[in-house]
Amino acid sequence: MGSVGTVIFHAPPVREVWPRQIGLVPGQADCFQHREAADLLDQAVAEGGTAVVCQLLSGMGGVGKTQLAAHYARTAWEAGEVDLLMWINATSREAITAAYARAGTQVADADPSDPEEAVRRLLTWLQTTERRWLVVLDDLGDPGALQGLWPPARRHGRALVTTRRRDAALSGPGRRRIDIGLFSAGESVDYLTAKLASAQRDDEPQIAALAEDLGYLPLALAQAVTYLIDLGLSCAEYRTRLADRTRELASVVPERGNLPDDHHDIIAATWSLSIERANALRPQGLARPVLELASVLDPNGIPTEVLTAPPVLDRLAITRRAMILKRGDRKKVPRVVTEQEAADALRCLHRLSLVDFVPGARHETVRVHHLVQRATREAHMQDAEDGAGGRELGGLLVRIDAETAAEAVEYVWPVEERDDTLMAALQANAKAVAEHMPVTAVVGIDGSHYRLGLRLGEAGHAAEARHHFERLLAGLSVGAKRTERGKGIEQLFVRHNIAWWQMEAGDPAGAATAFERLLADKEDVLGAHPSTFATRYGLARAQGESGDPAAAVAAFEALLADCLDAYTYRTRSFSLRRTVRFAQRAADRQMAVRIEALSGATDRSPGALPKWEPPAPSARYGLAWWRGMAGEPVRAACELEELLAEQGDLLAAFDPLRLATRHAFAYWKAEAGDPGRAIPLLTELLADQTSILGPEHPQTLTTRHTLARWKGAVGDRARAVVLLTELLADQTRILGSEHPQTLVTCHTLARGQSRSAGEDV
Repeated sequence: MGSVGTVIFHAPPVREVWPRQIGLVPGQADCFQHREAADLLDQAVAEGGTAVVCQLLSGMGGVGKTQLAAHYARTAWEAGEVDLLMWINATSREAITAAYARAGTQVADADPSDPEEAVRRLLTWLQTTERRWLVVLDDLGDPGALQGLWPPARRHGRALVTTRRRDAALSGPGRRRIDIGLFSAGESVDYLTAKLASAQRDDEPQIAALAEDLGYLPLALAQAVTYLIDLGLSCAEYRTRLADRTRELASVVPERGNLPDDHHDIIAATWSLSIERANALRPQGLARPVLELASVLDPNGIPTEVLTAPPVLDRLAITRRAMILKRGDRKKVPRVVTEQEAADALRCLHRLSLVDFVPGARHETVRVHHLVQRATREAHMQDAEDGAGGRELGGLLVRIDAETAAEAVEYVWPVEERDDTLMAALQANAKAVAEHMPVTAVVGIDGSHYRLGLRLGEAGHAAEARHHFERLLAGLSVGAKRTERGKGIEQLFVRHNIAWWQMEAGDPAGAATAFERLLADKEDVLGAHPSTFATRYGLARAQGESGDPAAAVAAFEALLADCLDAYTYRTRSFSLRRTVRFAQRAADRQMAVRIEALSGATDRSPGALPKWEPPAPSARYGLAWWRGMAGEPVRAACELEELLAEQGDLLAAFDPLRLATRHAFAYWKAEAGDPGRAIPLLTELLADQTSILGPEHPQTLTTRHTLARWKGAVGDRARAVVLLTELLADQTRILGSEHPQTLVTCHTLARGQSRSAGEDV
């Protein structure tokens, strides 16, 4: 046999190719907007003598963190600033280690059959190499996933992490967190203008309005504009679809196959994983229901006290118990949720960038993007439908959320001491929760929702209060046809409030018509009842404000006579809070109980008692006022002075009726020719109203107008103009430019300015 020779082939050495890129950097989004955060990334900074080698872009889903990171990475690569660029999907520890292992085989000659060793080889290489490197870890889902895997701190290396998390575990030497927020209004308009330039022209106001409707969220802007271009819609047409609450968010964005800029999820699903992760954090199972409650409140600021109030804690306890039992867990189920646990749930939501919550501030508030709120509500309803509960159950769940939130707002509402910042926040949340009260078939009125309507009205939001009660009436009307022509007791009470706030909003003629119809039904159902008298009061006042003071005087005289005939009290107010005392005398005990429920005057915990009612109608007060309006100011002042003396025995100094009577007395005292006495009375009253009712209460604003007017009348016109100018700005902000009180002040100011200029007015 011949010898067997061995032929050895020598492959040429593999030439190392630098610079090197590992992983695919996302492409730049169409019409990419340069932002201030990008400038922060470009800064080479040092903090406390420690170089910042790792920067973290943190923010809610959809704000554009990945796009900013990709722009930074591309810029560094194209400028030749790095020899190695690694882009890693960091959604899990497994994804990170797999990417590290692949990179280890490419740059550190690691054995691909031993992934763990490859990871170690890569980290060692990053620690010791003189080459310049940039590692981008995109969409870090859990800070724990990077334990032992953080890129080493080296002067030649830089790391960039994008995450929705804001955990303390992300901090450390050499790391800096940059919070990424929404687009600015200008950036949003620039983006939409650029995107729409090639497709169609929209006027700038509509583009700006669309940006505001979408809350300046980059993800929402991109998906919305793609949708409207595909369908050939204008911004105005798209805004109409977006505002339609019968449409889900998923129906006003492109389908998954048509998403722009390599988006993975439609906007409605963007935050679902974050919610799941927050709900899994301790205290487990509470973050989601807290977010569901926050989704029916004001996105711009929910007082922390509202989301940790007893009604919320009770609801969370029920939800947690149901969740544990559903899992089949037979261990002892905690029966209560503490205030601290609710606050911890808010912190979990904050850690996942679903809400903004900074504990320890003087006015702690929780902020939620309104699209996150909408997506949360829709997901809640969808869960009910998927569970075979149907859409009706989904609507019921949102109603329960709204009722719980309303109870919490009502619970927190101050009794006497009034913090202006808190009051403004509570009023905004009352308006928000009223809007989320579904119009569904109901058996009776939820007391908290009823009282919130009163709160809105007394805070000067008459139009919103009327709308609130109209929604309550609609809910009663679509219920079981158990009453004839809207004559159920709840319906009568709600109809009274609709007419009352219609009058307060500046439509006394329409209110008079509504009161007339309501009065006929109340007399038919209730007879000579205090609630009937309250409607007679409203009708008399509406007649006077419609331009017929003589009719108002006659109506008040008849009302006063009937009141004195029916009851022995010298003076009586007819607010809902006080009708219980009359109702208990009624022959129909069931009616008394129902009125108690409506008035909110049944025994409850101190914090849940009704705190502030609208100015209570009083027959004697109304009669005296309209006597003055009918041309008898002296008699009006005398009657009001007598009434004030009697009220001192019956009403507390802070009672809104007594405060209103003090204003009326000073007003007619001045009209009767004695402004010298009236001005000190008004000055003292204004101080009391500011302290008791608050500086933005309608009664306080009215007294400011009266005081300024009479200061001008007695010769201090310059001071009067200053006071009226300040008042007009406040009324425009609080009540609106078309509110009757605002218009009266505008007219008075114009006359005062003309007279100050020496014109003959």
